Parts: sequence; structure tokens; C-alpha cells
Amino acid sequence: MNWGKGLTLALIAFAGMMAWFVFKASQNPMPLVTEDYYGAELKFQGRIDEAARANALSAPVTITLTRSAVRLVYPDELRGRNITGVLTLQRPNDPRGDRTIPLPPTDSAIHVLPEVDLLPGRYNIRLEWQADGVAYYTEEKSYVP
Repeated sequence: MNWGKGLTLALIAFAGMMAWFVFKASQNPMPLVTEDYYGAELKFQGRIDEAARANALSAPVTITLTRSAVRLVYPDELRGRNITGVLTLQRPNDPRGDRTIPLPPTDSAIHVLPEVDLLPGRYNIRLEWQADGVAYYTEEKSYVP
């Protein structure tokens, strides 16, 4: 075999490999973080203010995830105040594992949410909550074993 045939075979193999990669890449879904980018941008300054209020508390909210339950413990200064909110659990690699959980009112500064049925892996946690009408926002990352 001469060098011309070898070069031709190498280019054909390279083109075939690239076509295979393009085919496999088109099979993977590319989920968006949010469908409504404009609406999310308008709420951004409000989020900054809510996060600043949450950071000004004596301690952060403690969020514990297990496969079957979620436990939220609020700072002691909020004990006795009416706490409600929404907990959003987002899996970056699989949107089918996303959960949005409304939090029932409590005045004990603890929320325990049984039977959540989470998949193991990493989650982005967004907690939007109100204590006696004052809005707070907490965001963190966690891992479910």
C-alpha cells in the first residue's frame, strides 16, 4: 500500500468517527435551566435582597437530604413565627429528577418532608421562604447518597 491510499483511509476513518460523534451528541437531550429567561431576570434583584436577609440571620437554614426525606431547620430566632415557602430540588444532569415541594406552614422552625423519593446524586437546592410575611431566599448544592 502506498502513502496515498493510507492517507485516504485515515481521512475516511476520521470523517466516520466525527459523524459518529455528531450522531451520539444529537441523541443527548440538552435541557434548559429555565424556559422563561426574561421573567427570571426581572426577579433577580428581589432574589438578591431576599438572600441578603437570609444571610443576616444568626445561622443559615440547615437542609438535609436523604433518598426518602428532606429536613429543614431554620435559625432559632424564627421559632414561633409562621414559616411557609417552596423548596425546589434540581438535578443538573437529569431534569426528570427535579422536584418542587410546597412547604406547609409551621411555627416550630423545623420542616420534615417525608416520602420525597429522591434519586441519588447531586442537587441544586433553592429555598424560597417567608417568616411572618418577610421573604427570604437560600440556595445551595447538596448530594443524596
